[in-house]
Amino acid sequence: MRFFLISTAVAALCSPAFADQIETAAPVREVTVFPWGASVTRSAELTVPAGKHELVIPGLPEGTDPATLRVTADGAVLGAVSLQEGRALPSDAGKTPEIAAAEAEVNRLETALLERDARVNAILARAQAAEDTVAFLLAMAESDGLAQSDIATLANSVGAEILKARETAIAANTEAAAAAQGRDDAERALENARARLDALRPPEGEGRTLVVAIEAGAEPVRLSVTSLTADAQWEPIYDAWLQREAKTLTLDRGLMIAQNSGEDWRDVKLMLSNSRPADQTAPSVLTPIFEETYKPSADKRMSDYSYDEGSARVAMAPAPVMAEAASVITAGIQYAGEVVTYVYPEPVTIRDGVDALRLELDTHQLTPEIRAEAVPTRDSTAYLVAETTNSLDDLLLPGRVTLYRDGLLAGQSRIEQTPTRDRLQLGFGPIDGMKVEYQIPKEATGDRGILSKSNTATRSAILRVSNLTNESWPLRVIGQVPVTRQDDLKIGWSSTPEPTTQDRDGQRGILEWDSTIAPAQVQDISLTIDLNWPDGMSILGNY
Repeated sequence: MRFFLISTAVAALCSPAFADQIETAAPVREVTVFPWGASVTRSAELTVPAGKHELVIPGLPEGTDPATLRVTADGAVLGAVSLQEGRALPSDAGKTPEIAAAEAEVNRLETALLERDARVNAILARAQAAEDTVAFLLAMAESDGLAQSDIATLANSVGAEILKARETAIAANTEAAAAAQGRDDAERALENARARLDALRPPEGEGRTLVVAIEAGAEPVRLSVTSLTADAQWEPIYDAWLQREAKTLTLDRGLMIAQNSGEDWRDVKLMLSNSRPADQTAPSVLTPIFEETYKPSADKRMSDYSYDEGSARVAMAPAPVMAEAASVITAGIQYAGEVVTYVYPEPVTIRDGVDALRLELDTHQLTPEIRAEAVPTRDSTAYLVAETTNSLDDLLLPGRVTLYRDGLLAGQSRIEQTPTRDRLQLGFGPIDGMKVEYQIPKEATGDRGILSKSNTATRSAILRVSNLTNESWPLRVIGQVPVTRQDDLKIGWSSTPEPTTQDRDGQRGILEWDSTIAPAQVQDISLTIDLNWPDGMSILGNY
């Protein structure tokens, strides 16, 4: 087996003369989809006479990248390989049985509808002829020059003919109405058949043609062609079902796949990998940072600092002492650790540009810790939270999750990457009747948000949770205190009651209080913060 990088040169310039050209189909058989992009493998197997040939494979998408194309062959020696615009020779490849059957059904329904309309029109023609006969007879009866005896005879004769003609018209119109019944159903059937045919046909476009030179022996030739496309993606998708009374959390895992590669993938073996070949493959490169000093002007401020093209110019003027807000950890979507690949057990079809395919993966039962969680500085109500551990054998990949609370839709959120045995926390919406308040009494050195001019300040706050429901809840209250990296700024704090956890998840200044709140109970947490800094400096309150 030999691998060849595709060449876009004209085949005739890079290979000897061949005995013949043989066109063959190489449908897509296997697809590996990445979070962004996909590896597409098509294959062909055919028996050819021993000797040199050109295998012509039409129908590759127009966006096929020659740099990613790889060709392998069993049962033959590969020669020159060329990817050409348009077709290398006229195509006589037959239609697939599905397309042929769909076209035959469209033709049958079109013919049936035409024949129905022709029958109705023929009946209506009889009705119109009868009406024309009536008009003719009436015109004759009104003509001049008839004798009195002729008029009497004509009246009897015309009257009978008019009656006969009108009866014929009525009967024809009735027959035409009956024949026309069901036409709407026939039209809908034809529209559905045309839609099915359109769905089976490959995307429009001339595409590209692969020409492969081989020297065959006595064995059948098995050809494999692999290429990459950027126009495909997949992501995990989850449904989380929380039952409070049973204290269970069911996690359904699925996969959402879409592609716009320029061709349909029909009945392919599907694999999904969390590898990211389209992303950065090596660490970033650092360049030198050159620091320069200069004498600042009298009104130079920290806001004048700038970084330009890798050089940092830092003014050496004294900086005001400021309280540092608690750092916030923002987890991005990462695919760290070992590559995970999912192999779907059944062949699938994903059409170009029209299918957003969801495939079910598996279902897992998790044991949650259910509680009410309140953040008084941000929210006015507590939220229902379920915390559990990823007990699966593999990590949970980042993806959207639809949340259900006691069988009812609670909202949507996102699961970040969660390794095995790591913590997983999901919120299932607000708890009606769990009121949350954040109260700030007047400060010792001024109202909230005012710059303090002395070198001390005391701030106080009350975190209040009122349970207006008729049941007890495990409760977690989350608060924060300011922190600093500056030795000259001293920050002390106290709370009643004491927090259960400090510096939650490594975040400085984040506090947690765990308790149980009974029906109609009000819980207050009193928080006091003391700040001290050097004389002559100022501090901007940000808590």
